[in-house]
Amino acid sequence: MAEHSSSKEQASINCERDVEDMKMAEYMEDHIGEVYEGMISSVMSFGMFVQLDNLVEGLVPIRDMNDFFHYDEDTLTLTGERSKIKYTIGERVVVKVVRANKQEGTIDFEVVKKVKE
Repeated sequence: MAEHSSSKEQASINCERDVEDMKMAEYMEDHIGEVYEGMISSVMSFGMFVQLDNLVEGLVPIRDMNDFFHYDEDTLTLTGERSKIKYTIGERVVVKVVRANKQEGTIDFEVVKKVKE
């Protein structure tokens, strides 16, 4: 009974996440091309996630960045090979919405600039 209950709870959590992703993407479909400020919430080998002040989160794919970025797993940073720009969790950036797909529940951003502290 406990395993069944745990399994159903996990399925419910996954469903909730999927619906949130879909609704955020649906909302952002009408905002493609707009610019927002947000915070880097996680850094991965394939890019970084940025959470906007309105709590919408999207991906800045490394393939769309204007440099070759090296991922450092120990420090969770992305560092540009030519530009030497370093992105790390907690930094503020200005991003532009470039793609949003309701069916896939995805939002892609492009970094416009880092926010000076």
